[in-house]
Amino acid sequence: MNGRLAELVLGTDPLPTRLPVLTDVELADAEQALAVYRAAPRTSSPRAVDRVMAKLVVAYPAARVSVEEASARLDVYAEQLSDIPADVLMAGAMAAARTMKFFPSIAEIRAAAMSQPAPPRIQRQWRLSQLIEARARRGADDPAVERCRPEEAAEIVAALGGRFAAAADPSRPKPQGGNPDRGARMPSREDYVRMFGVDPGDAIAGDPEQMAA
Repeated sequence: MNGRLAELVLGTDPLPTRLPVLTDVELADAEQALAVYRAAPRTSSPRAVDRVMAKLVVAYPAARVSVEEASARLDVYAEQLSDIPADVLMAGAMAAARTMKFFPSIAEIRAAAMSQPAPPRIQRQWRLSQLIEARARRGADDPAVERCRPEEAAEIVAALGGRFAAAADPSRPKPQGGNPDRGARMPSREDYVRMFGVDPGDAIAGDPEQMAA
């Protein structure tokens, strides 16, 4: 990732409320990066747990035990903590070491790990998914369809005739809602003269019933 995409994904600022639309190149990079993040192990291998335990042993030198007991403890810890991602597990273990006087139990390490903020990779994965989904939504709202040229549009309007030709006339009141005959404003005297060739004042003056109304 580079450029704008890197700033959006790797940065610390919150994503903007109106997410930018990724270009085709950015979309391809984002999808590739998201696949890498999703393919990352979601659990801790015995070796990862071993690294965590090694750090805890250094943090608690008084907790040194025999080789046999250390091996048995490592097996139990590895089995009970393997479902936690390695980076989250390490962060939780180090958080426990900062606050606990004695070597933390499995339950204490799990609780500390679960209380940790999401690691950077999780935040980046979420940002990537949001940007990709925003591009998909924007594409659905505004599909990139081939539009006709102005002259082609004029031919289509002329062929349809009637209200379509009138609607295409920029000098006429714009249609509003579902009623194509209703203008966006009340027609003026000039509109009547131009559209019907009749001055409404003259028409009313010559019709006693309209004058009475």
